[in-house]
Amino acid sequence: MKISDRLTGFVLLLFATAILVEASRFPLIPGLSIGSGLLPMIVASGLILCSLVLIVKDMIARPRPKLAEPGDWISDHRRLIRVAIVLLGTASFIPLLDVIGFPVLSIAMLLAFLLSLRVDVMTSVLVSVTASLAIHTLFSKVFLVPLPWGILQSVAW
Repeated sequence: MKISDRLTGFVLLLFATAILVEASRFPLIPGLSIGSGLLPMIVASGLILCSLVLIVKDMIARPRPKLAEPGDWISDHRRLIRVAIVLLGTASFIPLLDVIGFPVLSIAMLLAFLLSLRVDVMTSVLVSVTASLAIHTLFSKVFLVPLPWGILQSVAW
């Protein structure tokens, strides 16, 4: 299915605006003129800019586009399964995060995503473990944002 860039840009614009508004309400860090909302506000501003580019480019290319057109991939069962894996993984991430914990859940999800894309097993395991631990370390040590350990709480660093 081909979804119009205008529609995608509009949805992205709404999402980014909501993030920007919510992040502007984050408290300031004591002793500093910036707060914990700075990074989300920078990311949201970038998303707003990208969404506007999508909308304008689509308006120039096609003044009256269809919002969505079914594509050839819709009849391919393997591709539908891949889409289902991504949607299921994304929808289940937040509810399972506190219970299972970020390290285990992110490794499992990345592994499922990569294997569904037919990436080599060894490469999938290596990328999943490395990326998950790097992200967890970055957030906990650099950004000082603790991510839930879940079932690995006893070995938390």
